[in-house]
Amino acid sequence: MTDRSSSLLTPAQRDRLGRNFDDVDAAKRRRDQQRIRQRLNAGIEDYELLAELPDRQFELAFKDRQEDHIRRGLADAYRTLERIRTVHELDRDKILQLARERDRDRTDDSALTLRTRADWRCEFEDEIASQYQPTRWKRLSDVLLKIGLALLIFVSFLAVIAPDFTNGLGSIPGIVGAGVLAVGLLIVGLRSVKYDVVPMVRALYEDPRRSLRTVWEQM
Repeated sequence: MTDRSSSLLTPAQRDRLGRNFDDVDAAKRRRDQQRIRQRLNAGIEDYELLAELPDRQFELAFKDRQEDHIRRGLADAYRTLERIRTVHELDRDKILQLARERDRDRTDDSALTLRTRADWRCEFEDEIASQYQPTRWKRLSDVLLKIGLALLIFVSFLAVIAPDFTNGLGSIPGIVGAGVLAVGLLIVGLRSVKYDVVPMVRALYEDPRRSLRTVWEQM
């Protein structure tokens, strides 16, 4: 049996639990399970104190551990806490909110970033909104297209009610509208090249197989 410091489980409990209590009679099994429950119930109270330890103490506590070992241990700890939360039907967001409130009292610079689902949703919505927020050129092209289209509609309507007038000075709004519309379409085309064609060509050059598979799946 390995020599370990004091932990949540005793060496005997760890050994028996690892073997799923094989070769242990029913009485010892019930006794060990009861003691494990008691130690677990008592141990969870220690987190109130452990959460206030300086970061340096956490660094020293695990300085001899490999990163993979720490990662695996934290993953198992997270699984355990999630199972406790699920069994007792506790809301995850409420726990995170309470943890965030308790962490605000810290006076050092080690405050945690704890996000609830509502926080993630707001952050995601803000990110999407910023990505789809129209740029200056997008707004300009929209305005030009609307003005050009409006002038062409006006001239077309004018040609119906006053065809002789549109053969002279009345054709000027149509010419201006066509020019404005052409500039708007040119901006749209250039933006399409920049944001659609160029990325597609670059992706096709860097990874042709993946790009073709993506196009095929979207068809």
